[in-house]
Amino acid sequence: MTNPFVDKAKENMGTIERLLKGLPIVRGYVDKELRREADYRLRQTIAGTLENEKQRMYDLQKKLLKGGGLLYLDDLDSAVTQIQKLADRVKTASYGFAGLLDAVKIQEDQLDALHRFDVGLAERTYEVQQAVDSLGSAVETKSGIGDAIDSLTEKLGELNRLYDARHKAVENPDALSAAPVVEKEWMQAADAAAADSVAADPTAANDNGEEKEGFFKRIFDREDK
Repeated sequence: MTNPFVDKAKENMGTIERLLKGLPIVRGYVDKELRREADYRLRQTIAGTLENEKQRMYDLQKKLLKGGGLLYLDDLDSAVTQIQKLADRVKTASYGFAGLLDAVKIQEDQLDALHRFDVGLAERTYEVQQAVDSLGSAVETKSGIGDAIDSLTEKLGELNRLYDARHKAVENPDALSAAPVVEKEWMQAADAAAADSVAADPTAANDNGEEKEGFFKRIFDREDK
């Protein structure tokens, strides 16, 4: 019997695979020497995706200009500026001597919270992609363009706020309590992506030769056990 959550994750994997595989696996945070590299990998994945979406938004601006959509150009230009600033912030973030990245050891509950932040960022970034898709459809049909831009702006705001919360949590572990609640299907999809990464990297095994679990297996009870 198939699991509907897992089935849906597999259906979406073609679109979200790059995001999920850009997330650090557990050992990236457990090992102090790898934490900054793991954080860098996550941020570059998110920033790169936002840069791609910005280019799509530029293309939509051109279509609006040619198709008589001058009324919406200012609002879309504001959204382009918003996504550019966010991409730059994510890509060039600096923590200094951050509490979480430089801690001798990260506690289990801190790992769980940081992982939820990471998957939450992937989920919010995917929602931005979907919002750009919706805007593209609206521009093609010349219907609901204003609403689509408003929705995109809202999704960018949500991603920006979540990134702010994660940044604060990295600098101050007490702020990890603000970690988001993430949809279970996203947790399972991230777990599957992490398992693939472990399978492709023999060095991901622990000292006993056992494969490390995916990001989130121990946070939620899986329904496909």
